[in-house]
Amino acid sequence: MTVCLTGDVHHMSLETRDQEYMDRTEVEAAIEYAEIAGEYDVPVTLFVTGKAAKEEPDRVKRLAAMDHVEIGGHNYWAFDTPVHKAWRALTGSWNGPRPFQRWEIRKTIETFEELGIEITSWRDHAYRHDKHTAALLSEAGVTHFSDAVEPEGEVREEDGLTVVPINTPPDHEHVYHAFRTPEFVAEDGFEGPFGGESVEVEEWVEWVLECICEHKNAGRMATVLAHPSCIVLSDGFDSLSTICRGDFETAEITSITN
Repeated sequence: MTVCLTGDVHHMSLETRDQEYMDRTEVEAAIEYAEIAGEYDVPVTLFVTGKAAKEEPDRVKRLAAMDHVEIGGHNYWAFDTPVHKAWRALTGSWNGPRPFQRWEIRKTIETFEELGIEITSWRDHAYRHDKHTAALLSEAGVTHFSDAVEPEGEVREEDGLTVVPINTPPDHEHVYHAFRTPEFVAEDGFEGPFGGESVEVEEWVEWVLECICEHKNAGRMATVLAHPSCIVLSDGFDSLSTICRGDFETAEITSITN
């Protein structure tokens, strides 16, 4: 079987609730995350916003220079502009009008190209895509799309892209960390494909490893979503080391596009 370790990295001007608790930027956290994965020879795919590349170009280049790191696109602004907000109010979609979405995808890719980084994989911020996204990504030269959370999801070809579903519980929605306390979760009412439960990070690691085992038995590729920001806030990367030390003797650890 194959296992992919992935994470999402955002620009600090986005001012997320997680970032309020961090003592470093998300890109800085991603560098340490990648260095730890490298100690275990585990490749990682990190989906980075274009604005993060613009705000921290030297750090993003340092991240991309690591042989075991693949950089994917994660939108430019993470839907945090008046255009995105107005379009959502009008249509319910976060992505903006089709011409705007095409322009933003290309702006993201071109921003990384200026740093010498080629983008061929993609994950929309918060998995927010619409009926136009796949075709626009394919048109822009993206080949792999990891934007669906599916507990039993399998890799497949769809709309001109290789779809690589997230089929283990994503950390951000299911791990207590920073603002995401038991009290917050009780009031939040979140319910996703893996349910609405949040757990301590140690239990989440066990949950992820159990899912990997189930996918192995079913002959499926397993994709893990572990954000550098969430993991550092949860336990200072101890859980990342545990995942990287997992029993993958019969598994190939790879990046999204490999």
